[in-house]
Amino acid sequence: MTQRTPTRLRLSPGPLDATLSALNAVLGDYLRNRANPLDLGFSLYHQNEPLACRRDSIAAAYPAASRKVCVLVHGLAMNEGCWAFPEDRQVSYGSLLEKDRGYTPLFVRYNSGLHISENGKSLSDTLAELVSCYPGPVEELVLIGHSVGGLVVRSACEVARTAGEPWLDRVAHAFYIGSPHRGTSLERLGNVTTWVLKRIGDPHTKMVAKVLNLRSAGIKDLRFASLMADDWAGRDPDALLQNACAGVPLVEGPSHHFLVGTLGPSETDVLTRIFGDAMVSVASAGGPRQDAGRLTSARETVRLFPGVSHVALMHHPDVYAWIATCCSARHDPAEAQ
Repeated sequence: MTQRTPTRLRLSPGPLDATLSALNAVLGDYLRNRANPLDLGFSLYHQNEPLACRRDSIAAAYPAASRKVCVLVHGLAMNEGCWAFPEDRQVSYGSLLEKDRGYTPLFVRYNSGLHISENGKSLSDTLAELVSCYPGPVEELVLIGHSVGGLVVRSACEVARTAGEPWLDRVAHAFYIGSPHRGTSLERLGNVTTWVLKRIGDPHTKMVAKVLNLRSAGIKDLRFASLMADDWAGRDPDALLQNACAGVPLVEGPSHHFLVGTLGPSETDVLTRIFGDAMVSVASAGGPRQDAGRLTSARETVRLFPGVSHVALMHHPDVYAWIATCCSARHDPAEAQ
């Protein structure tokens, strides 16, 4: 394939942007409910600025926009700067896919403290607008989500499937990079800790529990990977280890790729068994449970990256090489094996 000259993207949000992203992760629902201007909302971003979903805006930002588009969705407490390679902030999976495979890369920034289902709906709406106002026809979409971003991608796909959104038909590949499809043990531990502290009876421990329980809906959704509103609506978010998730199957059509990191040199290493990739266990990153209605007809691959931690998964040459290989496999991950 003829190589394209990559768009020179400046993926370098500053310390203030990083602080704001972290604040949204912890208190995002609080900010949104009070119409606080610090609420990041959900938007495409280009050169560290919001990018309006309008034909003229996208054409100006991407004068050489191709008919193949990849959209990168960051995780909890992050922003689009997380995708930049440390040694060169203008290099990312997006820019490399543009250069090597002809995709036009778009990045989102959003309030990761909102429910995953809310951000999933926002992503679906954004993709619908993007397809309708893109400078030319969008023939292929590739969705790349890291950590919570992968769950937001799954939620958006389910929203689109239910609503019959046409953008879903254009999705060739969905990549879930270190995403906790079965939830995280850290949030379950937080749930147990606050529940116990509230019941000790001491006013000081009750106060600590109250403060800890202020963590956002987006964080609490990670307890069991709550992807849809029915998983949390009308329920006590601080009830002890109550899993009300009905399970969301992988949508038919796209090829689904689960990219799994480990702290240790192998999946069976003690360090990996205990800590996974430092944030997400191997089992959780490897995909949803079979009993969650997983579609056996869905095209799937699981790829292990030994010694690549949760954060490193966002900008690692081996991870990119696998993404590029899958994107050249003509919509069938079996060809990438």
